[in-house]
Amino acid sequence: MKSARFAVSTLIPSLAIGALLIVADAAVAQEPMLPAEPIGDSAGLTDPRAAELDARAADIAAQLRCPVCSGQSVLESNSAIAQEMQEVIRERLEQGEGEREVLTYFRGAYGDWIILRPRATGLNLLVYVLPAIALLGGCIWLVVVLRRWSAAGAGGVGGSGAAGEPDGDLSAEDEAWLQSSIGGR
Repeated sequence: MKSARFAVSTLIPSLAIGALLIVADAAVAQEPMLPAEPIGDSAGLTDPRAAELDARAADIAAQLRCPVCSGQSVLESNSAIAQEMQEVIRERLEQGEGEREVLTYFRGAYGDWIILRPRATGLNLLVYVLPAIALLGGCIWLVVVLRRWSAAGAGGVGGSGAAGEPDGDLSAEDEAWLQSSIGGR
């Protein structure tokens, strides 16, 4: 009975830590899934300034979340709103604004949610710190459990008795059940 309680008592925290790590990994892993090309005319093919502007616009668009698509950047999305956002990015860059100003504009219009990678400040800091804390806590928990397990008995699962003999830790009720289960040998 002890080993069954031990297995259940270690299984539940293990599953909880595993679920926490999966959720934290999903929150952090928001990298663009497919390489995409910036939307624009073909003038960038001949004009080096237009090509640089398109590259800067694509870099900024890759940092912004599409408001209607699930988990896609503005650069990856084919939605109408994403195309309009790319045009706004390009227009603002043509007007002389920098990357920070363009991102601040979209952050002001949509909130911090629009940025694919949240800033590591305030509550958003949990996205970066929580996986490390969970991993460290899991390692500490594992060390404690393994030390308890090894200190409980080096004789293995059967306890300190000889092979095939009970070690005397069973209650009278458990002993009766065991004897009836094996046929009263």
